[in-house]
Amino acid sequence: MIENVEKYLRKGNNYQHPDLVERLRELQAEYSKVEPEYVLPTPGGDGALRSIFFNLTQPGDTLVLNYPSYSMYPVYASVKGLNVVRIKLKEEGEWWKEDLDKLYEVASKARLIVIDDPNNPTGSPMLQGKAEIISALAESAKGLVVLDEAYYEFSKYTAKDLVYKYENLAIVRTLSKAFSLASYRIGYLIADKEVIKALRKSTTPFDIALPSLIAGITALENPSYALRIAEEIRQNREFLLAGLRKMGLKAYNSLTNFVLFKYDKDLLHPLMNKGIAIRRPMEGYYRVTVGTLDQVKVFLEKLGEVIEDSRSE
Repeated sequence: MIENVEKYLRKGNNYQHPDLVERLRELQAEYSKVEPEYVLPTPGGDGALRSIFFNLTQPGDTLVLNYPSYSMYPVYASVKGLNVVRIKLKEEGEWWKEDLDKLYEVASKARLIVIDDPNNPTGSPMLQGKAEIISALAESAKGLVVLDEAYYEFSKYTAKDLVYKYENLAIVRTLSKAFSLASYRIGYLIADKEVIKALRKSTTPFDIALPSLIAGITALENPSYALRIAEEIRQNREFLLAGLRKMGLKAYNSLTNFVLFKYDKDLLHPLMNKGIAIRRPMEGYYRVTVGTLDQVKVFLEKLGEVIEDSRSE
């Protein structure tokens, strides 16, 4: 893939040909098994989200989110002046669960509902692509229902077929995770063709940079790579989970490329001093990305040292 990108770097003084965007769109549609007119290529999954937030909502509209969920949702909501209603996820054993009763209750009042599925940062499945749940939600919702399937290659479930049935359902995808193209910023939106047509009016053929277009096209011409990566990460994730639990930590099952675990002391600074960066999405909870097996082993070793040091203080 890198070789293909390098071939086009010398052409960076010219605008990319619009045919490249159409080729990317066709491949995204083929990969997703939907028609091309149901797909909008975007600069990363965030580009799809911004397109929805900035074009399809008005100040004062109600946005429904889970808590916790992807950190950028409330940022985009703030830019547009939306009223945010948060539905708290329920912790059940080694998973986190969607509060469906509460979700249905507020759906009829919302202009926009956004659910990351699987959820970030818990790694848990939410609606799981189940037609009966998503249909009930789409039919009761006042506005658009967005399912953020950023981790689709890991979860293996999707609601994309339901966009043919519900005009108010949209699916966000990205090549940042299993395709390992995070910095190239390649994503796409799957939605009713009229929604796609409306959103395309605010885009140009130049929104996705030339190197990113080539990277995305090359990756989607060879999608088996992403599936191999997803399987490797799944195996490494289970190794990581076992290691965390062996230390006596509460670690949650995950259908993503990260793991959430509980620890009531500061880990950010002592781990950073050892060259390791993780996230603290909520007080008392930490999220660590699953890397190579060697990286996972190093993380567990350094985490063990930090925990041991804290116990001896």
